[in-house]
Amino acid sequence: MDNTLVPEVLQMIGEVIPEGVSIAISDGAQYVYYQPSSSIDLKISPGDRVRVGSATYKALKVKEKVASQVESRVFGVPYYGVSVPVIRQGQVETCITAIYSLQMMPAVVSRPNPAFLVGRDENGWLPISMQDILYVSSNDGRTMLHTAAGSFANKYSLSELAHILPCDQFVRCHRSYFVNVQAIRFIHPHFHSTFLLELKDKQKTRVPVSQSYAGSFRQFLGF
Repeated sequence: MDNTLVPEVLQMIGEVIPEGVSIAISDGAQYVYYQPSSSIDLKISPGDRVRVGSATYKALKVKEKVASQVESRVFGVPYYGVSVPVIRQGQVETCITAIYSLQMMPAVVSRPNPAFLVGRDENGWLPISMQDILYVSSNDGRTMLHTAAGSFANKYSLSELAHILPCDQFVRCHRSYFVNVQAIRFIHPHFHSTFLLELKDKQKTRVPVSQSYAGSFRQFLGF
């Protein structure tokens, strides 16, 4: 994209994007402009290549608008990105991404807000209230909802559940786990700046917080 158009584009974006949202503009391969906000800063610099897994990358790949929650492994902090590619004659000319902090998500995007998830065991299906879910795990492509009454299979992947679970109640703490923060009894320090979460069930189940998610986990809980 012609960089002389950036101020004009940003002026138009500023009229529809709320304060506290960062803006990134890519020419398809690399970022040509980045405007951080007070709410979230991905530390992007003009000339940086578009990172695999980012909202911009996803939009460039499918050549259409993408709204996606992005894990902390991509930029070091999780965020919600809305990316819109500008396509001319079948080719992406530029891509504009609005970057929201997860705390801003409920106010700026429409997302599912179910009161329960459906779990399955050998007897059939069971609606499970969100507050009854202690944690969610994934192993070999199988997602499990863990409650005080038992564990139940669920059809969604963890990536899909990232858009469904209440973001003020569940936090990603590991590539294989989401935890209900209301179910945490105690946070134990572990090696290499990681943690073990002791839950409130009778078994005092322990769920790991990996190094990749430790920073965003601490930010979410404020310690």
